Amino acid sequence: MKRFLPLFCFLAIGTALLSSAPQQEPAKKGGKKSDKSGPKKVELAHPFYWAAPDAFRGDWQGAGFVAQVIPTMDKVLSVQDSIPQQTDNGLYQANIFKQFDAANDKPVAVLHGELSGGAIAFSGDGWTGTIAEGHFKATGNGESFDLQHITRTPPTLGMKPPAGAIVLFDGTNMDAWAKMKEKDWLTEDGPSPWHLVPGGAMEVVPRSGGLISHKWFGDAKIHVEFRNLGGPANSGVYIQDRYEANINEMYGRLDGNPCAGFDNCTPAEAKPGIRCSRPPLDWQTMDIDFHAPRFDAAGNKNADARVTLLFNGTVLYNDRQLGPVTLNAARLGEAPTGPIQLQEHGMPVQFRNIWVLEGKK
Repeated sequence: MKRFLPLFCFLAIGTALLSSAPQQEPAKKGGKKSDKSGPKKVELAHPFYWAAPDAFRGDWQGAGFVAQVIPTMDKVLSVQDSIPQQTDNGLYQANIFKQFDAANDKPVAVLHGELSGGAIAFSGDGWTGTIAEGHFKATGNGESFDLQHITRTPPTLGMKPPAGAIVLFDGTNMDAWAKMKEKDWLTEDGPSPWHLVPGGAMEVVPRSGGLISHKWFGDAKIHVEFRNLGGPANSGVYIQDRYEANINEMYGRLDGNPCAGFDNCTPAEAKPGIRCSRPPLDWQTMDIDFHAPRFDAAGNKNADARVTLLFNGTVLYNDRQLGPVTLNAARLGEAPTGPIQLQEHGMPVQFRNIWVLEGKK
């Protein structure tokens, strides 16, 4: 079961920065030259790595303990600009916890192991153990466990739209979506350039632009399913084109921003600190209950937007106040309604089963 580096197909997405010398604009009438000088700043594409299926990667569970098992090679999926190392082949990390998805949880132990002969021998933090024949057994510090590989299916995965819901994507077409104009997020710029793919999903086409829904929403319950195909991943679901629930590849990471955070519209101290991502290639869910900001007759805001978000069934935000909006979305200001945006940021991500249940007018 030896694994080789080519299992991670490397794909650099985007275009390279041209090294030609900048040309000065001609002088305008009156002898004044343009104040634009020097080369144009271009954002370089980051390497993207497709995730390879792995029989050991994922969640393990037993009496009193749980574990996340991650191929060491997976670090290239979550650490930007990492370079695969041949020496990482066959190496694994196991994060041992008492339970899944606890807020600000610290692992009981972090073990490191190497694959040999179809088994992985682990050690670390006073523990030793082995994954073999479908069991992860380990002992340490007077305790022991026997775990088995499980798939934690989010409770609303595949949920059908309730009566009265507006279906934005059911796998058959992208008619509910338009390409978003790059510098004017509230403006449509033609049909969706993304791809329909087998399994009733649509896939981001890198460097093609994000999507916005034709329909604008105020209060809404939003269901979105997505999966990361590798990494580093960077996407998001923007409510009203302003409030972003981010999408990144963070399975097994003990640091960095967790997936599904409203990082552009909540303070740093509001981060949930719950890491409930599923492994790459697994489908995941966001269930969002959004209450739009309120405005008086003169257009002055008199109540902030609020949100409850469940990520893979775990509550990350419960009636959380949103705002002020920062980063690129800040220039839009806030409004009673707006479109839903699916972000494109240079990396492929897949979406499916997207529907919205509007609040009462």
